[in-house]
Amino acid sequence: MKPSRKRKRNSCKEKGNLIDLFEKLNALNKKKLENDDDSTVNSKISEDNTDNSSAKLIDKTIIENEDTQNDSVLCKEDCKICKLESYVSNDWYTYLCEEFSKDYFISIKTELHKKAFYPPIEKIFLFSKYFDIKDTKVVIIGQDPYHNPNQAMGLSFSVPINVKIPPSLKNIYKELNSDLTGYSIPSHGSLIKWAEQGVLLLNDVLTVEKNKPGSHSKMGWKLFTQRILEVINETCNNVVFLLWGNYARSKSFLINPSKHLILESAHPSPFSANKFFGCKHFSKTNEYLKNHNKVPIDWAIL
Repeated sequence: MKPSRKRKRNSCKEKGNLIDLFEKLNALNKKKLENDDDSTVNSKISEDNTDNSSAKLIDKTIIENEDTQNDSVLCKEDCKICKLESYVSNDWYTYLCEEFSKDYFISIKTELHKKAFYPPIEKIFLFSKYFDIKDTKVVIIGQDPYHNPNQAMGLSFSVPINVKIPPSLKNIYKELNSDLTGYSIPSHGSLIKWAEQGVLLLNDVLTVEKNKPGSHSKMGWKLFTQRILEVINETCNNVVFLLWGNYARSKSFLINPSKHLILESAHPSPFSANKFFGCKHFSKTNEYLKNHNKVPIDWAIL
């Protein structure tokens, strides 16, 4: 007997149900495996994130420690700049103290915080160290400090003993050798011995940025050095002002020629030295000082 069509239909239906059941079970198992894999991956990611966080924390700690050390160094320099006026010596401080609270001087300190400069802060006012302002005998005006490393020392035209003599100073020495009998050209460029005798070696601008001549010319220093010249003009008598070059000559309006001697010449730079040679300013200076009962400068002592 052939199976009935109804029974065959039921058999196919049951077979279909079994297939559906197996497919559902397979789908569930696959999903479970995927979830397990995701858990493992997430766990790994979590571990990696933890490791990265720890590494970042360590790196941050190291960087913060380095920054703290750098900040400490910078803070020391900043503190020095904040007390800039404390490096002015002798009675110079008394005569110039009113300048320290003026806007331009405060602005100078603000600007000096921004970039490295020459000379070192302790030497900016080195010219004031060697004598009182009232004992000034001679003033030699420069423009701004040397802008190469280890040259500027707070005295115009002067460099430390172990530094190569700059061209302008070489020409000054040549003129001295020509002007004064028995003068021997020194082997170094330090002019401290002149400063100790009352020679003010004053740059019009007292700081400069590395390798950038004239970079601080608009900072406010000219107001400060102008005040220095005004004080010397007002409080001293019979001072010799050596104005070499157009820049220095422009300061002559600050000097009373009836009280002081003004000697002008070309700058000793190699570009204009031919007009500087033969000026005989050093012998003329000493002659004037002697005529006004002052001890002449021993230019040969260096």
